[in-house]
Amino acid sequence: MQESIVFISRGMFLITNILLLYIFLTPKRPFWFQITALSVTWIAIYFLRDILQSIIPDPFLVGYLVGSLYIIPCALIFKETINAKLFVFFMIFSLSQFTFLIFLFLEQLVFNHLVGSLILAGLLLEAASLPLIKKYVSPHVSNIIAIIDQRNFAFTCFPLLSFVLLAFYGVQRTYLLSNFIPLVVSTLLILFTYYLIATAIYQTMRNQQAEKQLALQREHYRSLNDSINAMKTMRHDLRHHLVTCLEFLVKKNSAAAENYLGQLCNHYDDIAIPKVCSNQFADALICHYLKVAKEQGVNINTNLHLPDDLGIDDQDLCVILGNCLENAIEACSKIPKNQLRYIDIKTTITKNHLVIKIANSFCGSAIRQGDSFVSSKNGDSHGMGLSSVKALTSKYHGYCSINCEQQVFKVAVSLKLPETVAESQSLSIS
Repeated sequence: MQESIVFISRGMFLITNILLLYIFLTPKRPFWFQITALSVTWIAIYFLRDILQSIIPDPFLVGYLVGSLYIIPCALIFKETINAKLFVFFMIFSLSQFTFLIFLFLEQLVFNHLVGSLILAGLLLEAASLPLIKKYVSPHVSNIIAIIDQRNFAFTCFPLLSFVLLAFYGVQRTYLLSNFIPLVVSTLLILFTYYLIATAIYQTMRNQQAEKQLALQREHYRSLNDSINAMKTMRHDLRHHLVTCLEFLVKKNSAAAENYLGQLCNHYDDIAIPKVCSNQFADALICHYLKVAKEQGVNINTNLHLPDDLGIDDQDLCVILGNCLENAIEACSKIPKNQLRYIDIKTTITKNHLVIKIANSFCGSAIRQGDSFVSSKNGDSHGMGLSSVKALTSKYHGYCSINCEQQVFKVAVSLKLPETVAESQSLSIS
């Protein structure tokens, strides 16, 4: 009976950890490859365990050694950098190890020996918490991974050291009753350190967003200043342009006058800086992407209602708009130049919610893969991962809807506004 419980516990431990990997990381391989890699690793560990147990008498130490081999399929299956994969792998292993040690302590306290039933109950409890982990923890881990991808191996060291520390308590399980307080203190310190890491990374991301926003503002103001100077020059030359057009008309050469005026209007359009909305931060950001889209031959249609004071953090708003527009422009750039490239962006306020709708054309068909869509044409994600947008919509008690049909990619974001936002600003959504 005890052997059956131990076997089931190992299975639950393995399945839960694999599911956690899929919650925090994004697979890049076909499904058959994932199953094959995990199955081959499991078979190799099954035989390797027997070999190691003849050399190493402690079954827990053997379990830690063979369990670490799952880093191989993790490295092969998921698309994040090796630093991010190591961080997530050992973080998950540490979480499961802590759950195991807590219920092992309870078994020793109640039964005075290893039974396995309470350990199995703890692993089942951890498995039942997976939906909560996906909803509340996964967005924060995604932010950490985004920073780890830009940094060196240092961020990966902490979960590895945490795993080694908890493994030490597992190997010293016969003294777990006397070591329980140090175990709890160590675990609290580990959790507090994770909190400090998450806080530091969040602040780093905020600083990066602020720097990017300031750069966009400076670019917008430079363009505005250039436009003002160009308009001054054009106003100075207006008399000459009018005289030229008048001369064409006097000579009954209306075609030349029409052509000249057309060139003049095109020149005016090139130097004009559009104002797309009242919110200065969103206006600078969207104007930047209007310029980028024009360079890519993408037509952007805007219908925006964005007041200056929405009660939403300007950086958060720019992250949502910038992420969506950047993804849309990237998807449009993949379309052949002889086909239609367009982006429609619409924002409205209704029932104290800011609603952002963005639709863009794209080439090929898209397959949902977690929080991302992958183009079936070349297998690239085209930067369409929207995890940061979804995290911010959760922050503002809203929603993020993603839809893809008939070569049109659609994103709809709703953000709850503070009650102080006047109801008179609300507009009906068609």
